Amino acid sequence: MPSDTMAAKHGPSRGGWVVVCLASLTVAAAFGLRFLQRPNVVLDGRPVIVCLGDSLTAGNTAAADQSYPAWLQRRLDGAGYRYQVVNAGVSGDRVADGLARLRHDVLDLHPAIVIVDLGSNDPGHTPRDQWAAGLATIVQFIQRAHSRVILGGLDEPGMAEVYRAISTRFRVPLVWLTSGLWSRPGLWGDAHHPNGAGYHVVADTIWPALVPLLSTPRR
Repeated sequence: MPSDTMAAKHGPSRGGWVVVCLASLTVAAAFGLRFLQRPNVVLDGRPVIVCLGDSLTAGNTAAADQSYPAWLQRRLDGAGYRYQVVNAGVSGDRVADGLARLRHDVLDLHPAIVIVDLGSNDPGHTPRDQWAAGLATIVQFIQRAHSRVILGGLDEPGMAEVYRAISTRFRVPLVWLTSGLWSRPGLWGDAHHPNGAGYHVVADTIWPALVPLLSTPRR
C-alpha cells in the first residue's frame, strides 16, 4: 500500500502512525494487497530465515539463484546449518509496503530469524519520521512473535542515523549491506543493484551477524 495514502497532509503522530500501520495489515490480509510476487513457499520442516526487503533482497539484475538469500542458503547448507531461507523481497517496496505484507509474507511462516532490508526507497517519497516509525514497528512486531531480527541498511546521510537508532532501541544487529561493494570493481549490475557476485558479497557481509543467532550445525 503506497505510503502517501497512509498519511495525512502533515503526517500522523507516532501513535497515529502505529494505528495506521496496524490497519494496513488488516486491509492487506483482507484483500491480498502486494503480497510476495512469487509462488507460495513450501516449508520443509527446517527453522525458517525470512529475508524481508526490497530490490536488494529480491536480487534485481541477477539470476534468482544469485540473490543474497540464495547465497545465504548455500553457505548455511555448506556449513551444516539446518535452516530454510525464504526470499521475501519485492522490488520497489517502501517501509509501508513491507509492513502491509508482514503478516502474510513473514509472521505466518513463524521464522526463527528475519533479516529486514527496507527504507532505501523511502527518502524523497516518505517523511523520514514516518518511515522510521514504520520500520521500528516492523522490528517490534517481529520480536513480539519471538523471532530474532537482523537489520540491514545503507550507510548513507539521512538514513544511517535511522538504522542506528532502531538497532540501539531494539538491541538488534545492524549490517551495512553494500559496505563490501564499493572498494572492489565488477560487483554492480546497474547503478543501484549488485550483480550475482555482488550479492555474494552482501551475503558474506551479513554472515557474521547471522552466525551468533543460529543453532549448532549438524555435521
